[in-house]
Amino acid sequence: MSALSWVRRIGLRSLLLRQGYIWTAAVGPVLAHIMRREGSPIVVRPIPGGFTASLRSLRSKGELQARWQEEDRRWRPESSSHRLLHAARHRSVDLELPPDFTLTQRVKLPEAALTNLSEAIAYGLPTWSPFEIDEVYVKGSVDEVQAGQARIRLSYALRTKVDPLLVRLEDAGLPADRLVLDAMSGHSVTLATPKLTRLRRARRIDGALAIMAVSLALLLGSLRVMVLAQRLEEAETLLRTEIAQFRQEEALRATYAAFVARRAAVSERRTKEVGAYELLLALAEHLPDEALVKTLEIGSGRGRIDLSGSSPDAAIKALRRIPILQNLKIEPSREPGSVTAGFEISRKGQ
Repeated sequence: MSALSWVRRIGLRSLLLRQGYIWTAAVGPVLAHIMRREGSPIVVRPIPGGFTASLRSLRSKGELQARWQEEDRRWRPESSSHRLLHAARHRSVDLELPPDFTLTQRVKLPEAALTNLSEAIAYGLPTWSPFEIDEVYVKGSVDEVQAGQARIRLSYALRTKVDPLLVRLEDAGLPADRLVLDAMSGHSVTLATPKLTRLRRARRIDGALAIMAVSLALLLGSLRVMVLAQRLEEAETLLRTEIAQFRQEEALRATYAAFVARRAAVSERRTKEVGAYELLLALAEHLPDEALVKTLEIGSGRGRIDLSGSSPDAAIKALRRIPILQNLKIEPSREPGSVTAGFEISRKGQ
């Protein structure tokens, strides 16, 4: 019955730990899935006479691709594109502009202007270029800051050149949500499209629902853990009761044997110990008749004795002849003609 309780206890403990690991490990993948929802855009790249669109698939760990060519002033897909067009309803679309669409420029600004770089660029753009801020899509980044001056790398594209491309992409079913002006420097401009607003709202809702689901799962897991912990505590209590009963039965069956063993142990210990009476008899037998014991201290197998009234040499020889006195140490005498010695009490060979 004890073995069964031990098996039950080990099984419950393993189940408790396994449940805790499961609930803890579930949080990471869920949050990672929410973060992945923010990525994986459809990337559109213009090519001569058309454009290509691609989407990296997280499930298949591959890439969906399609190609559009211009026919009768319309872009028509050369390969199957229904999956990409369907995905474009639920994902953002990035338009990577080719190099001939963009201009780059490096300018200098005071370091204080970095607190609001976009406004500083909008204010200074007419002085750096022949364009107003509403004539271009522009993005800037900091190359370096030195001596209170910041070197800014600008990338911009003319709206008169980009907007017709945006209209044609929308007609093809791939309305762009972001313009990638320079992929190397990470310059991109987010367009105020209804789809992007809807996607961001949906992601926020998904995130809130996922957090609620994780919280609910953790709560249910905690309740499960509490139930398992209570069952484990009950099993441990039952096990302790069974062990106590088993020990009582064993004690009753072995009472006589334990009593005999204890009695033998006590007898053996007593034969090894040296009592005060035995020590006094040994001193009376070996010390000279004229020797006087002034003090005798005994405790924890050690002792100390002060002798007077006899020759110190004779007294020391007499003490050395007593078998039960071991490790005799002669201490400096306090009075002339007296002997002070410390010793250990034990039987030889024990």
